[in-house]
Amino acid sequence: MNSQLQSYLNLFIAAQDPNLSVRTLYNKEHQALLFLRYLDSRNIHTLAEFDVNVVYEFIASLEYSSQTISGFQFNIREFFDVMHDNNVTSLSGRTVFPVIFTNKRDRILSYYETNEVRSLINCIDISAKNGVRDKCMVLLAAQTGLRARDILHLRFDEIFWDKDIICKIQQKTKLPVSVPLPKNLKILLIDYIRNYRPTSDEKYVFIRKESGTAYSASFLYAVINHYFRKANISIGNRKHGPHAMRHSLASNLLRENAPMPVITGILGHKDLNTTSKYLSIDVESLRDCCLEVPHEN
Repeated sequence: MNSQLQSYLNLFIAAQDPNLSVRTLYNKEHQALLFLRYLDSRNIHTLAEFDVNVVYEFIASLEYSSQTISGFQFNIREFFDVMHDNNVTSLSGRTVFPVIFTNKRDRILSYYETNEVRSLINCIDISAKNGVRDKCMVLLAAQTGLRARDILHLRFDEIFWDKDIICKIQQKTKLPVSVPLPKNLKILLIDYIRNYRPTSDEKYVFIRKESGTAYSASFLYAVINHYFRKANISIGNRKHGPHAMRHSLASNLLRENAPMPVITGILGHKDLNTTSKYLSIDVESLRDCCLEVPHEN
């Protein structure tokens, strides 16, 4: 990328609040980088006398959900505010994007029936190379509802084998969560640790053979996506990564009349309101989940 564009990226990164989460900082930097690479591909190497229509052409080129695209718009708006404050351009963020429309419902994740999740799990051949590791990861996503980063950064001291439970602090929310450790998953984890895990003193359960370090969240997405396709599950417009497994678990628990506080606890949410929004539950659905109170005579 052109050195001038790189200097813009450096300015943007330097302006960020260091107290933001690592994930948020990464997203901001990554999205700004994609935008600047787009400019570079168009042989645009300066923001002086900049044609704002190029920004809109970049947004139109993105193949993401509407909610993700809204995120790009907010970050690019902030990018131009930083550039404006540093006298790089006369365009402020509000000039570029006076209004940003968001569709909150677009964030609602995809749902898979219990039999579809079962088919995905059953297609994992544990006799194949990395089969036991993959099945452990997929079962953690499908049966515990842990997020990808919490699965891939699962530590030995967070597994309470005698109590059949996993307790950890969630990376995203920093809130504690405790989830049951099903017997089938427990047995498979022990098999993986004893017979397939690379020899290492690393604290994480899942580590790369080459480096001995933990996997990135994108790795688990690739694993689950692979088995969705191997199982010939019709994906359609549904998402097909680890968070879809988390959402499917919660949705299936709800359909099985599991109490909302139980689902909230498994998901590690702060309160019921967060869970209801996550599941897109309307008032009528909540009424259906309530226990019938007997009338007094």
